[in-house]
Amino acid sequence: MRYARLLHGLLLALTLFGARPAFAIMAGQQAPEAAGIVLQGADGIKLSRLRGKVVVLDFWASWCGPCLETMPQLDALQARLKAQGYGERFTVLSVSIDEDADRARRFLQKTPVSYPVLVDVIGFATRNFQLWRLPATFIVTPTGHVDQIYYGAGAGFVADIEGRVLNLLKPRR
Repeated sequence: MRYARLLHGLLLALTLFGARPAFAIMAGQQAPEAAGIVLQGADGIKLSRLRGKVVVLDFWASWCGPCLETMPQLDALQARLKAQGYGERFTVLSVSIDEDADRARRFLQKTPVSYPVLVDVIGFATRNFQLWRLPATFIVTPTGHVDQIYYGAGAGFVADIEGRVLNLLKPRR
């Protein structure tokens, strides 16, 4: 039994952190759907209903250390861009892949964020976005296309996202 659990854990880790599958979502493609109930008590939300906005779509889990470091940074980005007048044209949307919604909810009580957080307990968004590693962050254009994909996080991660988002928010001539 112990070896079965170990094998299951190893397979899960390889699935999330292993080699990139050949069929992964790529920049330029139409973003698939991500939908669910918002953990903070609001109504449900769909990525497709956010067309017209630049969306930073962030996938995380309560057990993923780097994921949790990015959440306050993305919350600060949301606040900065809102203060600059982009609140109607930009949002962060976060998706927890925790298998237990209560675990994600408990984490949000300790680390609250101002943007909506969905929980993907059945793996709908995870499968649609063909995740192979966490954290995974997608910038989605106002037309619903994937502009940029980030796997992992590091120095300059949010600054790079902010630059790309501001570029997408600039008026086109």
